[in-house]
Amino acid sequence: MNKKSFIKAIIIAGIVVILATALIIGTLFLLKNRNTKEVITYKYNEEARKVMQELNIYDKLNNLEYSKTIEVMLENKNYKEKYLNEYQKINYQEISDFSNIINTLLEKNYHSEEINYIINNFNNDLSIILNMNYIDILQFKDIKNFDLKKIERYLEYQNKNTYDIKTVVTYVNIGLDLKGYSKYVEYTNEDANTDLAILVNKYHKLPDDYEPNDLTNLSYKNGNYIYKLRKPAADAFEKLSSAALLENVIFYPYSTYRSFKTQTGLYNGYKNRDGEELADTYSARPGFSEHQLGLAVDIRSNTLTSTLTQKDYKWMLDNSYKYGFIVRYPKGKQHITQFKEEPWHLRYLGVDLATKVHDSNLTYDEYYDLYVEKK
Repeated sequence: MNKKSFIKAIIIAGIVVILATALIIGTLFLLKNRNTKEVITYKYNEEARKVMQELNIYDKLNNLEYSKTIEVMLENKNYKEKYLNEYQKINYQEISDFSNIINTLLEKNYHSEEINYIINNFNNDLSIILNMNYIDILQFKDIKNFDLKKIERYLEYQNKNTYDIKTVVTYVNIGLDLKGYSKYVEYTNEDANTDLAILVNKYHKLPDDYEPNDLTNLSYKNGNYIYKLRKPAADAFEKLSSAALLENVIFYPYSTYRSFKTQTGLYNGYKNRDGEELADTYSARPGFSEHQLGLAVDIRSNTLTSTLTQKDYKWMLDNSYKYGFIVRYPKGKQHITQFKEEPWHLRYLGVDLATKVHDSNLTYDEYYDLYVEKK
């Protein structure tokens, strides 16, 4: 090949290389633009993209993983750059005014984990949190009987006491942050007749005219005085008495069903004698007595007039649940039951529930709030 032909070949080869390079670059450019367009269309809707362009954050957001929360914040023109990292971790929920709620919570210094917990669990009561300053909401996360409506009462009671937060929640739910009888649930006659597990205390009241519809006489009589309980409790009491007798534990009933009228007379007599404050420590006000339920019985050891020997009390703690009864006001629990200890006062719940309460080592007030009451 002569020199002229060689030069010509070099030029042609160079031109081919340049054209090929240009073709490759152009193809890559087109592919890049096409993929970018497809990703943008897939990630965010048109309204969100407009805001992204206006805020000059188009490329930044498009290179991040898609977030429905961010899209909604953009659509509603509530996007705030300083909260980008938190937006990415907040799960979108179909609730009214979502974007404003999220920003309000962020402004109150809640982080994404707290916000997800709040949105997932308290959708219907968000206004409570939105109208409060920041609180450590996650301290309540694993507390099954937590009630957001009582949050201010929890916090106030927590500040006044040294109980752990789970205990605080249970005690406030019982009502221990309030003066007894100042605020209470009032049952209907149907509630009392149909629910053997019903809780009666200083915060749960029976109707004045309530009388059980299945009162049954106990076999034991004191002269002409007849003792009565509701039928399931009466039947269980006979079995309890027989079982105790086999172990040489002998006791008798001395107070069973009491009507509202009878309880009124008793309480007023105690109040006139000792004053209301002292009377309230050992006697229930009318309407607040388990005896009106027909499911409570006070017993006495055969050697005593109105209480149990230590031996008989221990036997009751260890065995009464097997027949459906619990010791309702055990020793050392006055701060919870709000009554002085009454080792002689038995409450019928049925074998299954009484066993669970016994095994829990809780008062019935605590157990009821944790496991029985429908939240």
